[in-house]
Amino acid sequence: MPDIGFEALVVLLILLPGFFAASIVQGLCTRPKQTEFDKVIEALLYSFVTYLAFTAIIGRVPVSMRVEPDGQAKLVSVQTRVGPLLWLGLIALAIALIVSISTNNDLHGRVLRKLRFTQRTARSSVWSDVFHYASGYVQVELVDGRNVLGWLRYYSDTPEESSLYLEDAAWIRPDNTKVPVKGPGILLTKESGIRTIMFLAPGS
Repeated sequence: MPDIGFEALVVLLILLPGFFAASIVQGLCTRPKQTEFDKVIEALLYSFVTYLAFTAIIGRVPVSMRVEPDGQAKLVSVQTRVGPLLWLGLIALAIALIVSISTNNDLHGRVLRKLRFTQRTARSSVWSDVFHYASGYVQVELVDGRNVLGWLRYYSDTPEESSLYLEDAAWIRPDNTKVPVKGPGILLTKESGIRTIMFLAPGS
């Protein structure tokens, strides 16, 4: 097994806050699929913001390198302390939570759209936009012509999965009579073939 170089260990230590923040955002938000290069770039950006915030708050850099002569060579060591490392972790966590809240609620997207910088939302798809915006009772039409009514409880992250879980569900017959589903609800998967989803007004 090859030894990990000292420089690689230093880079890994520096990027850890960024990878920590990126993993939290990935877990809390619906994100497009990323390549390994995209993940490294994102970690670099989060690391930069984390160290920038740390320096602004604490007033000094959390990681320092020390070079000492050792005969004809030089001995290089990285100096860290527990306190700064804990601060880095807390700042990275705070950044990740702020980004997650803003993304899931489209906060920065609203501001940028209002300023006419973009027409896009902060979310990854129209599917995600709609289910963040609307909720309640829905009527789902399937590709085979059947309709089912129920309270929307869960939905898939991406339109490719196109799955819904409905509580208080009932099948709707052609004469508009309802056949309640016996049990807590019904799970409509991609194999069900969802054609349209109607969001119903209260009392309808």
